[in-house]
Amino acid sequence: MSVRPVAGPDRGPVRTAPGLRAEPLCPPNPLWASNGIVAGPDGRLWIAQFLGGTVSAFDPATGGLETVLGPDGPLTAPDDLVFGADGELFVVDLPAGLVWRRAPDGATAVVADGITAPDGIAWHRGRLFVNELCPDGRLLEIDPAGGPPRVLATGLALGNAMEVGPDGLLYYPHLLSGEVWRVDTDGGTPERLLTGLDRPVAVRFDPAGRLRILSNGDRGALWTADGGRVTTTLDTGVGGADNVVFTADGAAWVTGAFHGGLVRAGVDGTVTTALPAGLCGPWGVAADGAGALVADHFSLARVADGAVTVLGDVVTEVRGGVRGLARHRGDTVVTTGSGVWRGHPGSWAPLADGLAGAIGVASCRDGLLVAETGAGRVLHLADDGTATVLVTGLDGPVDVAVDGTGTGYATLTGGGQVVRLTSDGDATVLAAGLQRPEGIAVAGDVLWCAEAAAGRLLRIDPAGRTVTVAASGLPFDVRPPHVPADCRSGAAARPAPFAGIAAADDGSVLVAVNGAGYVLRVGP
Repeated sequence: MSVRPVAGPDRGPVRTAPGLRAEPLCPPNPLWASNGIVAGPDGRLWIAQFLGGTVSAFDPATGGLETVLGPDGPLTAPDDLVFGADGELFVVDLPAGLVWRRAPDGATAVVADGITAPDGIAWHRGRLFVNELCPDGRLLEIDPAGGPPRVLATGLALGNAMEVGPDGLLYYPHLLSGEVWRVDTDGGTPERLLTGLDRPVAVRFDPAGRLRILSNGDRGALWTADGGRVTTTLDTGVGGADNVVFTADGAAWVTGAFHGGLVRAGVDGTVTTALPAGLCGPWGVAADGAGALVADHFSLARVADGAVTVLGDVVTEVRGGVRGLARHRGDTVVTTGSGVWRGHPGSWAPLADGLAGAIGVASCRDGLLVAETGAGRVLHLADDGTATVLVTGLDGPVDVAVDGTGTGYATLTGGGQVVRLTSDGDATVLAAGLQRPEGIAVAGDVLWCAEAAAGRLLRIDPAGRTVTVAASGLPFDVRPPHVPADCRSGAAARPAPFAGIAAADDGSVLVAVNGAGYVLRVGP
């Protein structure tokens, strides 16, 4: 096998079989859903990556980025973080309903449990505060010693990043209703300060003591407020922004929940990119001319010529993170786990709902095939949405593909198999003993399969039932065992990884390298 110039973290270089080469269509993403950000006592900016399950530290002086808490544990999906007075780091683990403490020596421990979707977190004079990202959420004071929390406010319409102001009051947003509130940390009636804002996601104070509010809207507006009204607006350009921190020079550092990245907005209004945004998956993939169309959880994006172009942040339009992806009769089809949608950004029509873990989807002559993982079956969806069970009793079907004759194929993660779907509702095993097969595609007479747990791309001859390795060392993401499939909060969950594959017109295949955030083209 020949070594190609594509590096995969934790697996070394990607290697391809003779006659094949691997080419990335875009750079890896340094931050997967950059959420909470705080200035650390070491002068670095510490960043929580919700989708990456990681806490990293960024050095503004050097541009260096170091992983402090890795995706292998103990965090499920960190959303916000704050430092205490003695250098300890407190992190909210949103889906798991936990608040963690990381001591200066690196030891971690849970200090609060059973919170519904903990999100915003603040520290003030030895006291720790957390709010909840849910309708009718609570604002709580947390006892770091493990005692029961104290309720300061209720009725939050999605809490998020918050901070105690120079007046000693705690300021916090209602993300859903577009409001900013404040409350005395010693108790009292909360006061609504601002209303009519577009998705206020973070409330902060700059070094001059001014109230600053960040929007999760399309352009990441950063407002200055005074006397209960917005006085100035700075467009940071961060669509789907999540959080902001101010450094001593007055600069604002803004994170992007939807696309990662980190930007710096100086006091003169100049916005520069410190870390580029990118793909926070990707999951499903489809060929799109010389590039690829990808499902990237929060959004759809096109990848080509070394760049990622966001086509639309669709997570609210289709009521969930997008997973599988296919092109069908000029439309885009996406799965969300519980549903299947057809259309394009800005205009989606539901085809199916109430499904148990719908992931892979493929176009066929008279509709679509859908892998319903949780129900162990493959569905046929007609263009009018009529659903028929094609095959049932499967062990964890994840992806589906259809060849030129109309024959369907599926990957089964439970049994480590690739199967051919037969017309009588059965499945014929073509390959077995695989380590978490996920994405599958048909190119000519060959099946291509992403063997996620082994970091390999396989070629399978369905006639001879032979399996060969096309590429190895691929940094696919495999959910660590400590990350549950269903989290207690019922709110945003860290999605199960899915390494999609698609066949391109030139005979190559496109691979969603979801452990590093890029798309790889593998072909002659």
